[in-house]
Amino acid sequence: MRGPALLAAAAACLIAVSSPGWAAGWQQADEGTSIVTEDGEVEIGVWIEVDVPGASEPDTNSADPSASPCYFQQGDHTELNARLENDYVVAPDPGETYVLKLCRTEAGTQLVTFWVYRPAPPKEPPPPTLLETARLRNEAWGRMAIPEPITRTAPAEVAVVQLPTYVWVPAADRTPMSETATTTLEGHEVSLTATASPRRLGFLRVDMGDGNTLWCDADEVAAFNPARDPLDQASGCFHYYRHSSVNQPGLRYQVVLTAYWDVLVVCTFNGGPCANPPPAVPTQVLTARPHPLAVAEIQALGRFG
Repeated sequence: MRGPALLAAAAACLIAVSSPGWAAGWQQADEGTSIVTEDGEVEIGVWIEVDVPGASEPDTNSADPSASPCYFQQGDHTELNARLENDYVVAPDPGETYVLKLCRTEAGTQLVTFWVYRPAPPKEPPPPTLLETARLRNEAWGRMAIPEPITRTAPAEVAVVQLPTYVWVPAADRTPMSETATTTLEGHEVSLTATASPRRLGFLRVDMGDGNTLWCDADEVAAFNPARDPLDQASGCFHYYRHSSVNQPGLRYQVVLTAYWDVLVVCTFNGGPCANPPPAVPTQVLTARPHPLAVAEIQALGRFG
C-alpha cells in the first residue's frame, strides 16, 4: 500500500530529516511482505517504506526476476545517508534498522527506496487494579501500630492555680512511622507505603477537666524541661487553671487527651504513581486514658511596709 502520507506525520518518532525537501517529495507506505537481501530474507511487514524523492526504478522488459537491475541490501544510517542526495539526511538512531533498495542505472547505483524499522518497546503490563492496591494498603496498614497516647503533665500530680500546666505525650507517641507492602505483577513490582504522622494542625485536643479545651499543633508539643524556667519552655501546649480541684470528684480534674494522626498512602508501579491508587485512609483518632490532676490554690501572706 502506497500513499501520499508523509513519514514525518506517520512516524515522526522514527526518523528526523534535516532537509525542507522532505515535505515536498518523501512518501511512505506499510509493506506486508518480506524481501531477500544479500544477507538473507528480512521480514518487512512492520516496517515503514520511504520513497526517495526524484529517484525511480529503471524500466526493464525482462520477464526474468534475476535480470532485474534492482536489489536489496541491509545497511546502517551512515550508508543510507551516503546514498541520499539533495541534502536529505536521516538522523542516526542506534535502535533503527535499514533495508535499502538499490538500482543500477547508467549513472551508477542509485537508492530508490528504503525501509526503516525500530523495534516496538516491550508491552507494558496492565496497571494494578483498585482491588490489588486496596489489598496492599490494608496489608501495610495492618502492620502499623499507632501508639495509644500517654498523657504527661508538668506539674505531674499537683498543679497550681494561675501557673502554667504543660501537657504533652512522650516522643514515641508523636514520631511518624511507615509500613510498606510489595507484590509483583507480571514481573513488575507494585509497592505501597503508608506513613502515619501527627496532624500538623490540631495534633492534640486536651480536655483540661475544668470546662476548657486546649488544642495544640504538632510543632507546639514538647516535653517539659525542668532545667528551664517554668515560664520559659519550648512547649506551647499549656493551660492556666483558675480554680482549684477541691470541689471535683476525688479532688482532681480528669485530663482527657486525644491525638490525631494523618495517614499518607503512596502507591508506585514501575517507578511511577499507580493508575488505580487505593482509597485514602481517614484521620486516625486515639484517646488516652483520663489523667487525674490535682490543682491547688496557694495562699501567700504579705505585709505592707
